[in-house]
Amino acid sequence: MSVVINTNVDSLKIQGILTGSTNKLSESMQRMSSGLQINSAKDDAAGTVISARMDVQLNGNQICQKNVQNANAMLSTAEGNIDVVLDNVSRIRDLTLQAKNGNYSDKEIEAMQAEVKERIAEIDRVSSSSKFSQLQLFGDSNLSTNGATFQVGQNADSDGKTDNVIKADKDIFKAVTFSALTNQTGAFNLANIKAGSGSYANFDTALTKLDTAIDNLTSRKSLIGSAQNRLESAYDTLTTQYANLSSAKSIITDADIASEASKFTQNQILQQVSTSLLAQANQAPSIALSLL
Repeated sequence: MSVVINTNVDSLKIQGILTGSTNKLSESMQRMSSGLQINSAKDDAAGTVISARMDVQLNGNQICQKNVQNANAMLSTAEGNIDVVLDNVSRIRDLTLQAKNGNYSDKEIEAMQAEVKERIAEIDRVSSSSKFSQLQLFGDSNLSTNGATFQVGQNADSDGKTDNVIKADKDIFKAVTFSALTNQTGAFNLANIKAGSGSYANFDTALTKLDTAIDNLTSRKSLIGSAQNRLESAYDTLTTQYANLSSAKSIITDADIASEASKFTQNQILQQVSTSLLAQANQAPSIALSLL
């Protein structure tokens, strides 16, 4: 090998190796400190794109989990108000059965009617005042026409499909006023019913109308229960998807700390060795002085 002064080939080679090991050492330190194997796009261009898309899906999944919880809360609120109405209708039916018995005077039936009147007023009040946040639960034109649509999937529907939404039946949200439930106009007056006059004509007609109202309310409770069961299933699916997607993202983005620690030690040794050898290589041209 020639003895030269201007171009120290060995030094240049060792400098390249030293630079490489130093860069890898820095990369290992960054990965171990951040816990990520992708800290910039240059680390893995394809992985960066894939992980970014996965982040979007994971964030959407969490939003949908909250959507499901809010939907369940809304339906539970509606069911609670329906239970109140059902209790009042049932009590009116009890009073009607009681008034039908022939051992009560007109004054006593009037006393029963006073309670019936208050019960009907409470049913109508619940119908108009029941809200979930600012949303009117019963009698709202949109809900009673279209039902409620809950977004439970993190993607958009396409081609007319509804893969990402669950709908609660519109019948749940129709008005729960006394007249709407009994499908009968006019005052519900026990004295008139006893006398065979008014919209309800007689006790049998009144009881039939009350049974219709009770069937209406229990049917709504059944629809609510079915919707909630489906929402619970959707929530379980979302949590499973979140866990699986998080695991897949981890494979792409998370650093293997044990592996990085091994690489760190290896590159640290290479850096130290290269530094020592570079010092010796830089002294090689001085051999030329011995020839003078």
